[in-house]
Amino acid sequence: MCSAKTPHDLAHLQGNPDVREEVQVVDFDTLAIIDAVVTNVNEWGCCVTSEHVEELYKNIGIRLSGSRKLSKAHVTSVKGNDAAVVFSSSESSVSDKRREKRNDVKIPVTIADLEGITEITGVIVDAAKNGCRVKAEGLTAMPEEVLLTMNKFEKPVVAEFAWRNDRSAGLRLLWNRTLEETGSCEGADASEDAVPETEDA
Repeated sequence: MCSAKTPHDLAHLQGNPDVREEVQVVDFDTLAIIDAVVTNVNEWGCCVTSEHVEELYKNIGIRLSGSRKLSKAHVTSVKGNDAAVVFSSSESSVSDKRREKRNDVKIPVTIADLEGITEITGVIVDAAKNGCRVKAEGLTAMPEEVLLTMNKFEKPVVAEFAWRNDRSAGLRLLWNRTLEETGSCEGADASEDAVPETEDA
């Protein structure tokens, strides 16, 4: 058992990364409810696995079978059928590691592959110097690195996905990259400031 200060219902799973437990997950933003499995539970977060994980947005509640309570958490990244989540009580410590504040915005953006062959349109809904979150359709079909074109910038900005699902994504802005370098700098390091926000990158 964990310390009494642990603020979630999954304390009995801590220290047992291979133990799986079935749960229901409620998304407070979209009101979606999915069946899932939690693993890798520790004092600050866990992994949520479900074939419907893409329906989760940011603010969620995790309910154990038979429990009358929800453990509040935030989705920080989504990959395949897995979502990494941070318990709400740990959010402040995670946020403290960020060196910049995100601003709510509504900026039209075109997202294209580096060759400019495929492009989709969307909206940047929050932004900071080194990262942003966008809403658009078809984000999962785009490559890892993309070009963001906005009216306020003279040139496209190179970016890479930190996390994404079909309708939204967090992007790291690679200000040190230029279009001329994109063919030879694959995998260049991005700033750590652009932690996904949702965490909101």
